[in-house]
Amino acid sequence: MVVKHKVTGYEEFTKLAESLESSGEPVHILFTGSKDENGESWCPYCVKAAPVVTKALETAPEKSHFITVEIERPFWKDQNCPYRKDPRTHLVFLPTLLRWRSPQRLDGSQCANADLVDMLLQDED
Repeated sequence: MVVKHKVTGYEEFTKLAESLESSGEPVHILFTGSKDENGESWCPYCVKAAPVVTKALETAPEKSHFITVEIERPFWKDQNCPYRKDPRTHLVFLPTLLRWRSPQRLDGSQCANADLVDMLLQDED
């Protein structure tokens, strides 16, 4: 089964992603809007993508890591947000699902497409 991780801050995210690089196993990352006290994200596209990604994880490669990064709305709205500026992530949309250190990524409504999500998670480079 895929190893799941959840982080909330940029520093926590970069530290975890960098530490998993040495495992030699694929690392996939979902950047999504944070959830409120009712468990709902402020990001409507993230709400649509969540069940698709959750379902795809059931068949993701066993020897892989999946990091969920929840981003607060005010932090995301700042155009100087480090997720936007970091060349390793270069986020433009939420949600974004990507393979760490790879050009493979899905942005926005693509994350709600089950075939695309499955292909990204299953692809062996």
